[in-house]
Amino acid sequence: MKADPIFSPDAGPGHFYEYRDQHHFSTGEKRRSPILSAIVLCVTGIGFLYQVFSAVRDRRNNPPPGRLMEVDGCRLHVQTSGSGAPTVVLETGLGGMSSAWGWIQPEAAKFSRVVSYDRAGLGWSGPDSAPKSAALAAHRLRRLLLTSGILPPYVLVGHSMGGLLIRVFADRYPGEVAGMVLLDAVHPDQHLRSPAIETHMRSGFRFLKAVPLLARLGYVRLVSLFSAWSDGLPPRQAEEAAAFLSSCSHLKTTLDESLAWETICAEVRGTKGLGATPLAVVTAGKGVLPGQPELQSELATLSSDSVHVVVEGADHISLVTRQEHALKVVAAIRYVVERGEPLRPGKSHSPIPAENIGAPSFSFFKCAGYPPPGKK
Repeated sequence: MKADPIFSPDAGPGHFYEYRDQHHFSTGEKRRSPILSAIVLCVTGIGFLYQVFSAVRDRRNNPPPGRLMEVDGCRLHVQTSGSGAPTVVLETGLGGMSSAWGWIQPEAAKFSRVVSYDRAGLGWSGPDSAPKSAALAAHRLRRLLLTSGILPPYVLVGHSMGGLLIRVFADRYPGEVAGMVLLDAVHPDQHLRSPAIETHMRSGFRFLKAVPLLARLGYVRLVSLFSAWSDGLPPRQAEEAAAFLSSCSHLKTTLDESLAWETICAEVRGTKGLGATPLAVVTAGKGVLPGQPELQSELATLSSDSVHVVVEGADHISLVTRQEHALKVVAAIRYVVERGEPLRPGKSHSPIPAENIGAPSFSFFKCAGYPPPGKK
């Protein structure tokens, strides 16, 4: 792993982290009890009708911005922008969708081709009855890319659970992966090694089991239950995300993905490391749970050519939804893209001592809020 200011002698690994006071999952919604509101809505029926009519309006007002491609009998939505190789492929977290990349995709498209998509049942993609797994997600993503004429090499970018999915992709198709960026990514053992994370995940998954019903009753939409996942995005993408984060089908698929959690983690435990494939681990510095810093540092050891940066002030969601934080993610993507470019005459990708890192890495560390190596 490359030397990084985070690990300098005068700044321990926990120096840049702000820890959560409470370990239980919370959407940030502080209104009256969901159970009481759901009962009221059930009795009156108003919430159900509101949900039905609003869903029709959402479909009319938010047409798919990309293309719908047939893959294994399932229609998947894909958006492509920019040009250049390697192609950056964006994979969202649990229940995520392509609109979440509203800041990141257009900025990254300034230096490379960028692809975002919606997994089956999420966003604009069609439904699918197949059991969820990382292997299936990797297979379908690869088929989608090839069907769309998007050939390797790829730099894979995964946020949260998306980090698990791209690790399986890289393990199954190692010759097609030129680099990887893990954005506050899940560690497959995090709920086994940190009681705080286990508490957070258990309470979150328990809450998700009630969400599809709450969505049908209109409660999710009425109180903007998941507004934190759309707030901060550009206006169009924020409207799209808010619509799908109130959608019964989208939220049912989110629940289905959560029910496959142990299966997906087990798949990732069976993967190999990345060797010398360029890797950037970008970690949110706010809202951290005990054990996360150590687990994130461990992810950086997956490759012998890696950097690890903590983005101060960013939480797990705002890392991609807030412009000021998303731009730091873009800097990390650019760093890996440049290291993952095919070798050209006169260009070397051999390891460079931290004190000799040039302009691309300087801007990378500077953008992340830290001095470049060798600077104070």
